Amino acid sequence: MQLTDIFAEGSQYREQVYALYEEAFPEEEKKPLSLMEALTAEGKMEMLAVTEGDEFVGLAMNMLAEKTALLDYFAIASDKRGGGYGSRAIAALLERFRDKKYIFEIEMQDETAVNALDRKRRKAFYLRNGLKETGLFANVYQTDFELLTPDGSLTFEEYVGMLNYILGDEGVRLLHPRLIRQDADC
Repeated sequence: MQLTDIFAEGSQYREQVYALYEEAFPEEEKKPLSLMEALTAEGKMEMLAVTEGDEFVGLAMNMLAEKTALLDYFAIASDKRGGGYGSRAIAALLERFRDKKYIFEIEMQDETAVNALDRKRRKAFYLRNGLKETGLFANVYQTDFELLTPDGSLTFEEYVGMLNYILGDEGVRLLHPRLIRQDADC
């Protein structure tokens, strides 16, 4: 499993990454590609094609700070799902960021949500693949997230500090991150 920068050696995958991004994420959760490209040029984001051999299988987009990274978007192409690609890609990402605090935002569990079963399945996938609950739940850009990390350790201040480093004060004001809940038993 390879993680290939679409602005360097993986430029041949750029259109596939963009197409999967448009297909896989709801409109209200997508950042403008122009913003992500600008953050990439500043070294505050990376846009990766997930490949096996020369075959495109998915995307991973990470926000990058000095000691912290956040998996902003992750998707496996619909025709590749169920083939173990997602698990292998997560393993590659965890290895890539083994020396950083690596944060995953997942949709908060909500039995009344239209996609409640998908949310449950996604959380089980991440937990099965090495992530741990931090006990932190945040609302960001009007979406409720649970925050996971490989070691289960994270403070809300670390999370917001990372967002501020990457997006600046104005970006954080737009995202308006707020702590919903912090469970002490995680």
